[in-house]
Amino acid sequence: MKKIGVGFICGAIFFTGISASASNLTAETKDYKLFIDDKEQVLRDKPISIQGKTYLPVREVAEAVGYEFAFKNETIQLSSNRNDEKKEGATSSDRNVKLGKIPITQKLKDVEVTVHAIRLTESTTDFEVTVKNNTDHENITLDLLSTRVEANNNVAGKPSETVGIAPVNPDFGNVTIKPKKEIHGWVSTKGLVKKNIDNIAFQLSLHGKSEKRTFTFHIDCKDMKFRTL
Repeated sequence: MKKIGVGFICGAIFFTGISASASNLTAETKDYKLFIDDKEQVLRDKPISIQGKTYLPVREVAEAVGYEFAFKNETIQLSSNRNDEKKEGATSSDRNVKLGKIPITQKLKDVEVTVHAIRLTESTTDFEVTVKNNTDHENITLDLLSTRVEANNNVAGKPSETVGIAPVNPDFGNVTIKPKKEIHGWVSTKGLVKKNIDNIAFQLSLHGKSEKRTFTFHIDCKDMKFRTL
């Protein structure tokens, strides 16, 4: 179980239900640091304090510890995909993982994924990818909700940062890749706060007929020329 260095309160979908019931309450932003497994995590939304209690942005914290976040019908749902990571490849928490320069291609059970480029914008971190379905009978789809990016893992003097999928993904949102076909486009995750990046771990999962394939790309970003809009 991962440790969180500041109290995790699921009510941190910020002021929902608080200001409506007590308008005299004051929320104060705090410059608290968040450490997960002794590594500092950068939060886009600062923690807040209300009546001596600290609230964190639940989506960001969930993604940082490897959970998928969903909010529907006034219910918060956190789903772990860490079992898939352990089965199908190394994660960015491995200190001795080998970093590679893009383009990088990985193959797993007759499916091939290539990362060609990375684009940084204020609101998104985008990955140019090609997915080739070399199977004979399987349709392949992307499990975008499982997509995860970790930047600056184990870099001295730089906090690591983890983000999940961006809300808009037109290239791969509702795409089915037929057998012996391929598709090329951009996968968009949320924007990274820090743009001075030494390494990135990009995790992408695909669904097949009966199983899930998870690809983790450990990318060396030193001296990389990132694309911009």
